[in-house]
Amino acid sequence: MTAKQSLFIYVSAAGTARHVGELIDGAVAEGWEVYTVGSENLAMIMLPADLLARPGVHWVSNYGAPPLDRFPFGTMLVAPCTFNTFNKLAHGIGDTLLTAMVADAIGAGLPVFVAPSMNHGLWNHPQTRESHQRLTSWGVQIIEPQISPTRVVMAPIPDVLARIRRHFAES
Repeated sequence: MTAKQSLFIYVSAAGTARHVGELIDGAVAEGWEVYTVGSENLAMIMLPADLLARPGVHWVSNYGAPPLDRFPFGTMLVAPCTFNTFNKLAHGIGDTLLTAMVADAIGAGLPVFVAPSMNHGLWNHPQTRESHQRLTSWGVQIIEPQISPTRVVMAPIPDVLARIRRHFAES
C-alpha cells in the first residue's frame, strides 16, 4: 500500500477565497492528505471556520501545530494567491506562517504551485511580472489566472484540481 499524496493548500485573502471550500473538498475527494493554512487576513474575506469544519482536512494554524515537526514535505498550492503574497514569495519573505512554509518548501525543492488572483492593475504591475519570472525560474509552477479586461481571477477550481492531479500522476 502506498502513502497518500500530501497537498498543502495555502489560502490568502483574495476575494476568490470564498470558493476555496470547493477546492479543499475536491482535494479530499481525490484521496489526498490535505493540510490547509490560511493567511492572517483571510477573516476579512470569509470566516476561516468555514474551512476548519471541512471533513478530511488538517488545519495548520500555528508553528506548533502538526505536521510542522516533520515539515517540509508534500506538494504546495497557494490558491488564491494575492499580489502581496505573490511578491513576498518571489522575494523570499517569510513573515507569516503561510509565506514561511512556502519559502521553506521552495528552498527544500518541493513542488510548489501558485494560482494568482488579484485586480487587473496589480496583475499588470511591473513587480508582478518580475515576481512571475523569478518564481518560474525557481521551479514554482504558476497556474495562470483567468484574465478579462477588468478582472484577473484564480483559474477555475476544476482546472486547479486537474493541474495537481496531473502532477501527482507524473510523480
